[in-house]
Amino acid sequence: MTDNAIVSWLRSPMGIGSVVLLLFGGAVVFGLNSTHGMPLAERREVRVAFEDLSGLNTGDDVRIAGNRVGYVDDLVLEDGVAVAVLKLDDPDTQLYENARAARISDRSGLGQKFVTLDPGDPATGELRSDAVIPADETVKTEDINELLDVFDERTRRGASTALKNLGGGMVGHGEDLHALVRNAPELVDSTGTVSRALAAGDGVPLEDLLVSAERFTGRMATRSDELAALVEEMAVTVDAFAADDGNQVRASLDQAPDTLDAAHAALSGLDAPLADLAVAMRQVRPGASALGRSTPDLRAFLREGVVPLEKVPGVNADAEVGVVALDDLVADARPLVDQLRKTGRTGAPLARVVGDYAEDIAYFHTNASGALSSGDSAGHWLRILLLPGVESLGVPGSATRDPYPAPGETR
Repeated sequence: MTDNAIVSWLRSPMGIGSVVLLLFGGAVVFGLNSTHGMPLAERREVRVAFEDLSGLNTGDDVRIAGNRVGYVDDLVLEDGVAVAVLKLDDPDTQLYENARAARISDRSGLGQKFVTLDPGDPATGELRSDAVIPADETVKTEDINELLDVFDERTRRGASTALKNLGGGMVGHGEDLHALVRNAPELVDSTGTVSRALAAGDGVPLEDLLVSAERFTGRMATRSDELAALVEEMAVTVDAFAADDGNQVRASLDQAPDTLDAAHAALSGLDAPLADLAVAMRQVRPGASALGRSTPDLRAFLREGVVPLEKVPGVNADAEVGVVALDDLVADARPLVDQLRKTGRTGAPLARVVGDYAEDIAYFHTNASGALSSGDSAGHWLRILLLPGVESLGVPGSATRDPYPAPGETR
């Protein structure tokens, strides 16, 4: 085929389609082998024995210090031990004799794995090309499925049901998830505000709240029987509400507005009486306090008053005769009382005059009593002597006595 024919064919639809298919196939092959690095490149082979490959597949990454340095080329079984053949992209990658810390780790939650290598210590020398890192020096990985195996069958079944329900519940809620993502910054800000509020006061209020909650739950834990009985009673109450298809409750709710209006009016009418009651209680409080303070004394009085009260009937019996006689005396003295009242009314003017001289009269009787109470050996009890003085002679300038002294001037 000449060059012109080749050019013509390439320009034809068949030629263009063939070239496109060839390029597409090459891109597919290149993409499928991209994890293995550049084709035909020289690589270093490392063999690692594992007790359990834990789902490791060919093509999985090989990493050193978190960086991809190769891939898993093959998985073989040698003498009953699983051996992973690793291909390192750089043939000059340094591995040493104590490069023993190889492990299989999870790359994602979809089951993808990767192998982690520790190059070892250069002081131990280069790792031989035919050496196999032994299985007893590798670290066994814990697969998530094995982690779930520690739970009992009931727990695993519950976890499986929860995951299924979660997946089924999220079906058709893509828009809700998008809204959640869009509002995530605001939610994070709100979460930060809540966190700062909880951290206020060095977290002491939150600590007190947690302590109180712990104390409350501890007390509730000791009252499980009472709580169960309460729940049962609430169930009975709810069943009672549901009686007659809830018609009774519905009728009560229909009447509730009028009832509440009447109750509001009644409560409003109680404002004034309650205010008066408050005033009365404030006024009664001192008396009530005094009664409270006197209660011990009153109790003692009542306790000790039993003996005297037991003697009252006998005293009443003995006094009955005297009371009867006193009644007769009062009846006989009633005329005398009337006469004494008249005498007092008649003598009232004289008593008012004499009353002003009460002190002088008392002074006279005192001196008379002293004169009559002293005597001599001859039996003379009273002596009257004349003692003439200047005033008796009427000498001018001498003192004279007033024959009509005013009250208090007789001394």
